[in-house]
Amino acid sequence: MIKKDILKVVFNLFCGITTALILFLGIQGAFFVRDFSFNGWDLIKLLSVSLASTLPTLLILGRESTPRGKWVFLLAVHFVLTAGAVFGLLMIYEWINAATALYTILMFLGIYVMAYIALEIRARRLARMLNEKINAFHEAENEARDD
Repeated sequence: MIKKDILKVVFNLFCGITTALILFLGIQGAFFVRDFSFNGWDLIKLLSVSLASTLPTLLILGRESTPRGKWVFLLAVHFVLTAGAVFGLLMIYEWINAATALYTILMFLGIYVMAYIALEIRARRLARMLNEKINAFHEAENEARDD
């Protein structure tokens, strides 16, 4: 992956995470916390959490062709770095406490697993499409030789 594509993926990921956080806070404020308030500093905190959860992605982007064992190791390191950054900031900002930490960790793990599954499905679909094109090319090439 070239640097321009990597930066585009990181930016899109940042935007998606920011949107998900705003949606999560909106749901929390609308249904669970009646005296919910949000100010300008909270918005900056939200953006810093989004950035902190996006930056570890640079560790794995562009390394899709690594061996399976190393890839699993990189994903584990990525998860630990991302979780550490996010939960560290959430604790510093006092957005979570010990009572809500388990719920937040389980939700984070669920989102991480779902995102990985979505990426794996996308990669397999792309590989299947490329293989179909390669096979069609070879069939056309073989037919041209036979004629």
